[in-house]
Amino acid sequence: QFGFLVGSYAVGLFLPQILKEGQLSDIEVGFVSSACYVVASIAMIGWATHVDRRGGRVVNLTFSCLLAAVGFIGAILSSGFWMSMVWLTVALSGINAARGLFWTIPPRFLTGIAAAGGLAFINSIGTMGGFVGPIVMGWLTERTGSFLAGLAAMAGFLLLAGGLAWSLKLFVKQD
Repeated sequence: QFGFLVGSYAVGLFLPQILKEGQLSDIEVGFVSSACYVVASIAMIGWATHVDRRGGRVVNLTFSCLLAAVGFIGAILSSGFWMSMVWLTVALSGINAARGLFWTIPPRFLTGIAAAGGLAFINSIGTMGGFVGPIVMGWLTERTGSFLAGLAAMAGFLLLAGGLAWSLKLFVKQD
C-alpha cells in the first residue's frame, strides 16, 4: 500500500503543475486532470470486475503496480506532451487498480484479533506513502528543475511495490 500511495499522492498533488508545463489554461488543467482520473476510475472498476470473475488477486495486484511503473516510465520517455499525459493516465489506472485490489488480500491471511491489529498496522504504514510521495517528488523536482526525476522515483516505488505484492504469494491462499 505504501508503494502505490507514494505514486498516487505524488501525481495527485503535482499533476496540475505538470499540466501547466504544457501551456494549458487553468480551466484546461482542470478538465485534463479530471479526464485522467475518470479514465483511471473506469479502468479500476473494469480491472476489479475482471479479478472478481477470474481470480488471481495477488497476481493482478502485482501487474497493476507494474503497469503504474510502466506508465511513469512511458511518461518520462515520451517525446510529446500529450503522449506523456496518456502514459500518466496509464500510471494512474495501475495505481487505482492496485488500490481496489489491495484490501481484498489481507483478510485472506489475517483473522480474528490479528486482523484488527494487522489492518491497522498496514494502514498506518501505507498512509505514510501519502507523505513520502509528495516530499520525494517535490524535492527531486526542485533539485533537477524537472518532473522527470520525480516520475522516475515513483516508477521505482511502484516496481518495489510490485515485487512485494508478488511475494504475497507465499502467504496468501490462491484464489
